[in-house]
Amino acid sequence: MASGKESPRQKMIGMMYLVLTALLALNVSKDILDAFVVVNKGLENTNTNFSEHNDLLYSAFDLAKSVDPVKVKPNWEKAQQIKKQSTELVAYIDGLQKQMIVKSEGVSQSIADTLQMENINGKDSYDAVTNLMIGDSEDGSGGESLKLKNKLNDYRTLLTNYIEPADRKSIRIDIDTKDPEHSENNENWEMYNFFHRPIVASMTILSKMKNDVKNAEAATVDYLLKATDAMNLKFDTVAAKVIPQSNYVLLGEEYKADLFIAAFNKTKNPEITIDGNTSPIDVERGLGKYNVKTSKEGIVTYSGTIKMMSPQNKPMIFPFKSEYIVARPALTVSAEKMNVVYIGLDNPISVSVPGIPNEKLSVSINNGTLKPDGSGKYLLNVKDGAKTDITVSAIMENGERRSMGVMTFRVKRIPKPTAKIGDVVGDGSMSRDKLTTILGPIANYEDFVYEAHCKIISFDVSYPVKGIIVTDKIKGNIIPQSAKDAFGKLKRNDRVYFENIYAVGPDGLPVKINPMTVKIN
Repeated sequence: MASGKESPRQKMIGMMYLVLTALLALNVSKDILDAFVVVNKGLENTNTNFSEHNDLLYSAFDLAKSVDPVKVKPNWEKAQQIKKQSTELVAYIDGLQKQMIVKSEGVSQSIADTLQMENINGKDSYDAVTNLMIGDSEDGSGGESLKLKNKLNDYRTLLTNYIEPADRKSIRIDIDTKDPEHSENNENWEMYNFFHRPIVASMTILSKMKNDVKNAEAATVDYLLKATDAMNLKFDTVAAKVIPQSNYVLLGEEYKADLFIAAFNKTKNPEITIDGNTSPIDVERGLGKYNVKTSKEGIVTYSGTIKMMSPQNKPMIFPFKSEYIVARPALTVSAEKMNVVYIGLDNPISVSVPGIPNEKLSVSINNGTLKPDGSGKYLLNVKDGAKTDITVSAIMENGERRSMGVMTFRVKRIPKPTAKIGDVVGDGSMSRDKLTTILGPIANYEDFVYEAHCKIISFDVSYPVKGIIVTDKIKGNIIPQSAKDAFGKLKRNDRVYFENIYAVGPDGLPVKINPMTVKIN
């Protein structure tokens, strides 16, 4: 980039841009308008490539600064200033393109942010663009074009000032805001580029300007980086290396790895230490062998330094930081027809995703409440409904939130409890004296997997008095004293009936349970 040469692709796009601009003087046909769409797409792709390339330059600058801060920092700070100004200028030009769409198409800003050039209806419209960029002036000074020109000039001046005078001829800062020399109407730069231009032409012109900005950014940052001369280690061997972002990849997730050529010195290994330990780890052919036994689940972060000696026999320190995931071996066995939760109970559930620590999981429910119970466990409580869905999502390594799936549980009422009077369930016998000492019937859940409690809220008790069956309707769960007095007068083989028994459990819903008959023995 510092040589000032353009790639064949850039030359081709530049030539097409010039040809299409010249055709604007002719009657603009649909084919010409569509050709601008093609050129603009090429320019945008080139801008993306420039952004990726420039990111690599800034990463290299960061590394050089970490090796020798004193030497590299001055140029690094210049590069950061360039990065800031370039980002702001490109964002400004992006904003102009979106405003053109808003004003020309009559759409909202949110639609303009996503509308592609090929989907613009009025590709040949120019009034809105001219009003935006030129305004009501005759020389463009009343619109955004003059502001754009000034910003480009300021940016070019910034870059030029960072290049030594002797090197300025060899470094390409291709940002041209000069008035055209051979304009038919003696137009200035503003009018020549944006007056009476179709929107697709104006947007393409702006895309080329972004290209020029990023191209100049790359050339200047590359120049500043090389000027530091910080990367001067000597190596005698190279080898292909693979560094994955993660050694644990979920189905459907992308496996990502960096593939590169690593250089090292066979005769002199670096010294590598981990987490502040004074003893360096073993190194073979330039590679540190880091082995550590895992002791806990989740993301484990570690850091260290790599020390190498420069050709001047000065120590050079390279800090690093990395992480890995520790997951417990997972076995999942589920009975698909038994996914049941009970109304009113704290139903315990466990949620885990192999390879992802619990703290990176988000668990939600569409019917009911979830209360964390520690280490991926939750208490699920449902009040009503026929089913409930548990949705699990995870925060991936790149910060993206990704759905891990949905588990549906059937919602059921808890089983009916069983009523007892003393030891009698259903039909049974009891002495008269024992019956008179019992407070009342009780109810329990028999053979139920959850620990749940219920309470009897009403019942009928019937018993003979002088040959006549008397029935007491009781609110609550206590036998009245009048009934107990009558029990004390019962004879052998007399029967006491407990019927219409209602109980309420954790779900708060009354339920009629089994009747009981007690025969006096």
